Amino acid sequence: MSVLTPSRYALLRLIADAGSNLKAESLALGRNHAYLQQYIHKGTPQRLPEDVREALARRFAVSANVFRDDTDPNWEPLAPGTLHGTDQSPPRRPHLAAPRAPFGAAPVERDPPPTEGLFRIPEYNVAPQAGPGAVPSHVAVEDGPQPVDHWFLPRRFLGAFTDSPESLVVLRVAGDSMEPDYQAGERVLVDMGHRTPSPPGVYVLWDGFGLVLKRLEIVYGATDPVMVQIMSINPGYPTYTRALDEVHINGRVVGKWVWK
Repeated sequence: MSVLTPSRYALLRLIADAGSNLKAESLALGRNHAYLQQYIHKGTPQRLPEDVREALARRFAVSANVFRDDTDPNWEPLAPGTLHGTDQSPPRRPHLAAPRAPFGAAPVERDPPPTEGLFRIPEYNVAPQAGPGAVPSHVAVEDGPQPVDHWFLPRRFLGAFTDSPESLVVLRVAGDSMEPDYQAGERVLVDMGHRTPSPPGVYVLWDGFGLVLKRLEIVYGATDPVMVQIMSINPGYPTYTRALDEVHINGRVVGKWVWK
């Protein structure tokens, strides 16, 4: 399985935003129908060639540098407002018919929920396991991961904490290794654009067996290779160390929802 790098994630979001899919976009590039599916999920090719990046840039009206690998110094994130879901007026939800009123009574009217000034954040059905790991089997679908729901938060509120709200996703916690701070079933807000464990914090990462939610901290003094300490909050789970280039970080946890 390939790591969902920022360039791959941006491509998936642009395709979903256009109402298209990986197969259709592969054929539009003049490639075989599985070309982009293999790039996203199998890492083949590891990096998109220049002609493909240029074609995708023209198709989605973005910079070709968006599709470079994030280790490339010329890589660019998606510009704010690129996706339709970042407009001031997110897509309207299906209209729900008003309930029937008793015979002879005036019909009951319901106002639609206000959406102006709200930012739409996708929730994916991938539970980072606060423990030994959970395999995200749904990521292997042909057309890429599809949101199971969306969360709407005030744009001005998000702007106080991040310059790139389009990099935010919502995931669900499973397991108990990060208790009491992160309980099973809680939703966490993850910044997919923050992929380096500096400063220390809680991150979602692929440990070779599944997605896990752990606290990461660089081991200072270790430079060849750079090492990172992977810690649980629950003292019943051990702390272990890995080389930074062996840890595939998917994003930093920047918030969570808690019932009180």
